[in-house]
Amino acid sequence: MKKEKSKIKWFIQVFFITFALSVLFSYISANGVSNLSLIPAILILIFVIAIGIFFDIVGVAVTVANEQEFHAKATKKVEGSKTSIQLIRNAPKVANICADVIGDICRCIKWGN
Repeated sequence: MKKEKSKIKWFIQVFFITFALSVLFSYISANGVSNLSLIPAILILIFVIAIGIFFDIVGVAVTVANEQEFHAKATKKVEGSKTSIQLIRNAPKVANICADVIGDICRCIKWGN
């Protein structure tokens, strides 16, 4: 029963995160870019595409990473290794948010009118 409530809670959180990000990116792309000249509009477009690519990379990297290698780095006190272990342990959720939610939102933005 607890696991089922956790899944429902996760679904609701992802839904609201997706909705908020969609509204934000749609507003920026529709209203913010339409009043700009060509160069700033292209720079914003490149920035949004770069965000999508970055989060797709993170999502894929987390799913294929080997946790044992990061434990070895954590014993040597390599910066970021503990965070990496947390991300790898939550790989399905991280991949869902990064690759599916943010990556897809960045790919589906309607530019202009």
